Amino acid sequence: MKPRPLLLFLEFAALTVPLTWFWVAWAQQAYVAFFELAASPVLGALGIVNVADSPALKRFVSYVPFVVLMVITPRLDLRRRLLGTGVGLVLIFLCHLGLVAVEHLAVEAATRPEDSFSRVFPLAMFADAFPFILWAVIANRFLRELLVFAFETDAGKSGDAEGSEAGS
Repeated sequence: MKPRPLLLFLEFAALTVPLTWFWVAWAQQAYVAFFELAASPVLGALGIVNVADSPALKRFVSYVPFVVLMVITPRLDLRRRLLGTGVGLVLIFLCHLGLVAVEHLAVEAATRPEDSFSRVFPLAMFADAFPFILWAVIANRFLRELLVFAFETDAGKSGDAEGSEAGS
């Protein structure tokens, strides 16, 4: 069975839009409350009492694309899908914890606002990319198959063009 990239993209968009709305409307507040409670031992040791005003909160939405990709990826067996999703959610939580901690420490250590930004920016970019990297590791077989299909299709098209030029 051939991968269908356009269909996957449409499924991704169809699930991501309502889940992002749900996240912004309700789930983000619930997650921040859970995050403050679950991360309080580490955050408390760093002197972080409240994350409600943290710019890192905007990055917490990274759960949405990860969950959607885990749901729509074809041919992931159930065990790999469930285990990968569970482990991925924990790892994303730890990534968020690291981002909040680094952000707090960078702001405290900075003498100028741009100093803290330059310290936090690389980790913020990593936090944005991390769910996709994690999914790529979990769905590596599917991605390999998709790449092989894409390159075979491109090779076939260029081979047809070369063959038709030679026959002219």
